[in-house]
Amino acid sequence: MTTKPGSGDPGDEPPAPARRLPPLRALQAFAAVVRHDGMRRAAERLHLSHAALSQHVQHLEEAFGLRLLDRSGGRARPTPLGREFGEALIDGFERIEAATARLRLRGDESRRLLLGAPTSLSVSVLLPRIEEFSARAGFDLQLICPAGAPDLAQARVHALLMHRDPHEQGLRGELLFEQALLPVASPGLCARLDPQRWWLDPVPGARLLHVVSDGWREDWPAWFGADTAAWPLPQLSLSSPMPAISAALAGQGIALLYPRLIAERLASGELVPLPLPQAAPLKRLYLAWLPEAEGAARLQWVRDWVVASLSGEEAA
Repeated sequence: MTTKPGSGDPGDEPPAPARRLPPLRALQAFAAVVRHDGMRRAAERLHLSHAALSQHVQHLEEAFGLRLLDRSGGRARPTPLGREFGEALIDGFERIEAATARLRLRGDESRRLLLGAPTSLSVSVLLPRIEEFSARAGFDLQLICPAGAPDLAQARVHALLMHRDPHEQGLRGELLFEQALLPVASPGLCARLDPQRWWLDPVPGARLLHVVSDGWREDWPAWFGADTAAWPLPQLSLSSPMPAISAALAGQGIALLYPRLIAERLASGELVPLPLPQAAPLKRLYLAWLPEAEGAARLQWVRDWVVASLSGEEAA
């Protein structure tokens, strides 16, 4: 019996030819070359020799019959076609990484919650209380710090504590806590300052300790303007609140911090509050979360615990 093409059982049709892709390692290597705009940094990031990386790229060029790198001028750079292909690879790998992270978090969600947080907040307030929290809550809470909005967007954490409004970055979240900032200095430096006009008192060591990390860099400018050259005292830029606290304790300047972060230092007298030159700026803390964590009981546990910790209370 003869069957005409297209008239037989669909199950008898030959399978569609499998799609053929170049080796994964070669694709990863070329994506790194485009991401880092050259061979040297890509080789360093992938822990490959220059020769091994070059061989991966050559395999791709031979497979396509196209030149993906321009090697003239002593430095290999992606050609227009190579850059277009590399950017597509980067986007694809980022999607795979995000999907993998989300799946991994789903597998972990009955056992633990990954909470991203600023380092200063974690070290000063949350870490000393985390074991007690996990014992009461019945699941393992792990702090990931430092962490930011990209970590939540890429599902590397379940939830995130952040100083900026998460809604401005397309994230779900709520305001947890706000507190007026307080200028503080060591007792030795305070003794040399005019307590009523310290911001106009350029004695040796009177500097503004300016934290320039995200969510903090606007704090001193709220009082003295964005132009640091016009500030009434010299300023020393620091990467985060933790070195600002250390510098203030050492008498190296005046830090602008929220009191809960330095509650023990204030109580012991190691840091002394200074009068406010005007109404203090507010420091806000938000909790952001993944859409799939919306309404989860574990998220509510974490929310209540963070609020209680920052308020100096015991969580219910």
